[in-house]
Amino acid sequence: MRFKVLTLVTSLVLASPVALTGAALSIAQLPPATPGCTLSDKLVPSCGAWLGASTPSRDGRYNYNAGLIEYEAVAQRTPNIIHFYKRGPKTFPTAAEIAAAERPGHVRSTLFYNWKPSNSQTWAQMAAGGADKAIDKVALGLKAYPHPVFLTIFHEPENDELGNGTGMTADDYVKMYRHVVLRLRQRGVTNAVFVMNYIGYARWASRVQAFYPGNDVVDWIAYDPYGFGGETSINKMLNSPSEAWPGFYNWATTYAPDKPLMLAEWGYDLSSQPNAAAILDSAVPVLQSQFPRIKAFVYWNDLLPGFKFRIDQQTSAGLRFGQAFARFAANSYFSVTN
Repeated sequence: MRFKVLTLVTSLVLASPVALTGAALSIAQLPPATPGCTLSDKLVPSCGAWLGASTPSRDGRYNYNAGLIEYEAVAQRTPNIIHFYKRGPKTFPTAAEIAAAERPGHVRSTLFYNWKPSNSQTWAQMAAGGADKAIDKVALGLKAYPHPVFLTIFHEPENDELGNGTGMTADDYVKMYRHVVLRLRQRGVTNAVFVMNYIGYARWASRVQAFYPGNDVVDWIAYDPYGFGGETSINKMLNSPSEAWPGFYNWATTYAPDKPLMLAEWGYDLSSQPNAAAILDSAVPVLQSQFPRIKAFVYWNDLLPGFKFRIDQQTSAGLRFGQAFARFAANSYFSVTN
C-alpha cells in the first residue's frame, strides 16, 4: 500500500540518523524464547512468528527513525523486522537504517526492503536489462551489509497489469522479477531473502498465480491484508474466500506448500473497524491453530486521508487499540530472535 496510496507524494523522505536513545532504551525486549526453536537460513522460525513494522513518523515527514520510537512507545517492544521502501538506483542499507536496526540495549532487527528498480521503465524494459545499473548499485550495498535482509522486487503488482504489448503483463513481471533476482545473485549477493509480495485481494484473484515468479527465486510469499468494517475477525482479514477464490492463505498454502508466508503489510483501520482492539485480543490462538504458515507479521503503522491504521492514535478507540497491540506484541508467539 505504501506506494499505491501515496500517489501524491513525489518522494520518500528518509531522514538522516537521529538519536535513538533515551525513552527507546526502556522498551521491553522480546518475551522469553521458546526452548528448542530454531531459525533457518531463509529466516524462517520453527516456532511462532516474527513481529515487525514499517515505522514512518506521525508528522508526515516519513522519518522512519523517529517513527520507530513512536511505534515502540506503544508496542513496548523492539520490532523483529523494520520495513522500508525504495525506488530506483539506491545504496542500502543506509547508515540510518543500520543504526535503527542495531541499537545498544535492543535485539537486532532484520531489515526488510520493498524495492522498485525503476521509476519509469516497464517490467519488460527492466527484464531486458534497462535497470541493470540500478540492480548493480543495490548489489553493492547489500554485499557490504553482514546480515540477511528481506527483499521484495516491485511489490503488489496485480493492479499494475496492463494489456498485451504494454510491457506490463504478468508474463513481463515474472521475467523482470527473475532477471533482477538472478542478476543480484550473479553480482555476489548472498544475504537477500527474496519475498514475493502480492496485494492478495480477491479482486485480482484470477491473476495471482500468473504473477508467481517460480520457487527458485522466491523464498517467502507475502500479502497485504487490511481490516476494515467487513473484517470482523482476524480470520476474515487473513483469508476471505469468495466464489471460486479460496482466500489468499488457502491459495498460497496449496500452490506453494513449502514456502513460508508473511504479512508484509497489515493493519486495522480504526475509522471503519472500531472493534479492532477486541479482534486483536483474540487473535493469537487463531493464528496458532488456523494460520501456522504465516511466519511474519509486519505492521503498517501509518495515517493517510481516510485510513487510520496507526497504533498511537489519541482517540478512545485508538488508545484501546494501542493497548491491545501491546498485549498482542507481548505474546510469546512472537518471541523469535535472530
